[in-house]
Amino acid sequence: MLSPYEIPALIAGKLPRTKNDLSRNGAHTSVYQSGQVLTVYTWRMALEHNFKMVQQCMSLAEKIYEKGNALVKNAIENVFIFSFSTIMSRCNAVEWRIVQSYMPSDLYTLYVRQVMKSKC
Repeated sequence: MLSPYEIPALIAGKLPRTKNDLSRNGAHTSVYQSGQVLTVYTWRMALEHNFKMVQQCMSLAEKIYEKGNALVKNAIENVFIFSFSTIMSRCNAVEWRIVQSYMPSDLYTLYVRQVMKSKC
């Protein structure tokens, strides 16, 4: 089981370009800040049409979610998955479909649940 303290190193190891962002603003100590770094990086890659990196980010988020403890899972749900609507609003329909195609089914299911809850 992954603890919150392992997440920054895992993200930096898989996505070296995030290392500087992880070392700023407490991201190296806060799983929520680490999740935000992963989220912003994923948005950036989607907007740059670097869908291979979007796929890597999604896979990494899925791994973190699956192997994380309760606090880690909560951070991924409330930061990374919550951001899907923002990504959708910044992409055109084609870009959004491509991004969706890289979303692991478990994460997409959590996203749909969040959307359904917010519309109640």
